[in-house]
Amino acid sequence: MKRHFLASLPFIAALSACGADIASEPVQFALKPGTDPGFIATTTTFPFRTHVTDAEGSFVRQEKGVTCVLETKELKATLVTPAKVAFPITRGRASPMVVRCANEDYVAEGVIQPGLSGTIVMGPSLAGVAAAVISAGVANARDRWAYANETVWITLEERGGQPES
Repeated sequence: MKRHFLASLPFIAALSACGADIASEPVQFALKPGTDPGFIATTTTFPFRTHVTDAEGSFVRQEKGVTCVLETKELKATLVTPAKVAFPITRGRASPMVVRCANEDYVAEGVIQPGLSGTIVMGPSLAGVAAAVISAGVANARDRWAYANETVWITLEERGGQPES
């Protein structure tokens, strides 16, 4: 079963949220063959971290040195945590991002869903609703979609499925 990862955990966001402790350059996504280079409008950089929780789901510690692969239909990146990641902001709807992380002791697999970035929502009117229905496909291509707007924390599970005690 795939998990849907949270973009951050408030009670540990203070733990190097800005990524000042990460010395490496931001990891860039590679475009897969056949993807239009104009698909990425820009990027926004956020820390990407992995952590271990106890049986109750409480933070135990950050786990460093975990290899993660982030992949969509259009993009792919590989990193070792903790890392700064230049998350793409796309032109048009982006596909879900599958995240797989593993080291010798821990694993995680889940999905980061893209969300609209900077969308303007207007009040409905009959004409507006009709226009929205007709132009939904066109507007979808103009919208900007983003994967993250803050530190991304991935919760690891021990190989074998038991949380740390």
